[in-house]
Amino acid sequence: MIKTVTLTLVLFLALYFGTGGFLILQNDQTYEDLKATKVTESNKQDIVVGMQNIVDEQTAIEAIYPYILALPTVLSFLITSICFGIIGSIAKIVNDTIQSKKKITATVNLLLIPIQGGLIGIIILGISYALPVLLTNENISLKPISIVFLSLFGGVYYQNFYSRFLKIVNSIGPADKD
Repeated sequence: MIKTVTLTLVLFLALYFGTGGFLILQNDQTYEDLKATKVTESNKQDIVVGMQNIVDEQTAIEAIYPYILALPTVLSFLITSICFGIIGSIAKIVNDTIQSKKKITATVNLLLIPIQGGLIGIIILGISYALPVLLTNENISLKPISIVFLSLFGGVYYQNFYSRFLKIVNSIGPADKD
């Protein structure tokens, strides 16, 4: 019973902090996109309305997620990717439990699995930062929706993630001939 309650609490905390981070990052992305829009006479009113919508959204986000004010963007990305990795791994635990028709507490390492999902979220965030730089030599801004769903899927596939990730890394890098 304690494990189930703890897992449920972890899920709700991850949902709260993950959605908070996602919403603030998405609002920041909308602001950056609108700021990059070339102002003309025909779209000036649309830009003003768009900026007001961003301010209204920011106010609503801050009311529900007050911790957001103290976080730099990089930390928001980090928390968001960790949380969605955790959510994905918990979704996998629940699905496996339903499929096996066992009690959730029968899952081996029940409380370590969400930690692994969170760590996978960090790896995915690192890949998301590094891959565009390696491929283009340019600093490309990350899309919050991409990070969220890659971390979520990484958490869901926690059992196979490391073996597949290492297979990809080994195929890219030079082979070790020791």
